[in-house]
Amino acid sequence: MPGGAAVRSRSGSFSSGALKQHRNSGWGVMAGAAVGEVSGRAATALPSSGRALRLSLSHYYWIWWLYHLLIADVVTEQRTTKYKFVYEFLGRDLGRIADIGCGPGVFFQYVCRNAKFVFAADVDRASLSRTFARHSREKNLAPLVMRANEIPLRDSSLDTVLFLEVLEHLEDDAGALRNIARILRPGGKLVLSVPVPPGEIDADEFGHKREGDSLPEILKLLENAGFKVHRTAYAQFKFSRLADRIIRAWRKSLHIQAPCFIGWISYLDLVLDAKRRQNGDFEPLDLVVLAEKP
Repeated sequence: MPGGAAVRSRSGSFSSGALKQHRNSGWGVMAGAAVGEVSGRAATALPSSGRALRLSLSHYYWIWWLYHLLIADVVTEQRTTKYKFVYEFLGRDLGRIADIGCGPGVFFQYVCRNAKFVFAADVDRASLSRTFARHSREKNLAPLVMRANEIPLRDSSLDTVLFLEVLEHLEDDAGALRNIARILRPGGKLVLSVPVPPGEIDADEFGHKREGDSLPEILKLLENAGFKVHRTAYAQFKFSRLADRIIRAWRKSLHIQAPCFIGWISYLDLVLDAKRRQNGDFEPLDLVVLAEKP
């Protein structure tokens, strides 16, 4: 895809300045080799933050970091027992990676340091704009607006895919995993996470379509999509579930973000027996999986 060209999507046409800004270092060539050349799949490349985004407080990384120190939300809950497995499963030699459903980009700094090129992919254009602005100094990062079932990347074009808390939002979860298998090279790895039932179901278009997946269910889905599972790990246990209920109740009743000390409840998960945690005891809320495309 040539620098500055428009990539057509269902939401319209957008300048690909985000890729153009990398062309002198070769990143634009690498991105163009993978993006926009699979017909029938929709995507957009966002413009670079310096030219097309109105700066606001949400566009500064240090503001985002401070915000998540002061309030309790999903980031707070997951930090305690989940993130270490994500980092461990990713490893350090990530090659070309896509973070699909990247949300606020919690892992961007890590993956940009350990990858040749990073695609930040999400369905929410406004959210992705803010996230990319916070990380616009990363020279090997390019954003893509896309749906998980319509990945606009060439077959076998990626070495790694990060796919956290996305499957439960999709009607066709099996189709999304087959699509990820398509874009991964043989030997490429997938790091994903899913909630473990019981959980929420949301009627919103992008809400949860199912409560999550049990370990046997996710193993079967991955096997049917052609993956070989290497490792699994449970995360976020009964104290995280308690913190989550309190945070939701706080927001619903007071219509403001919950303070940070409520999120600290999740740290009590660390006092639970580690072996029993990984046996599925203590009401795990989340499951992290490392799989490989043979």
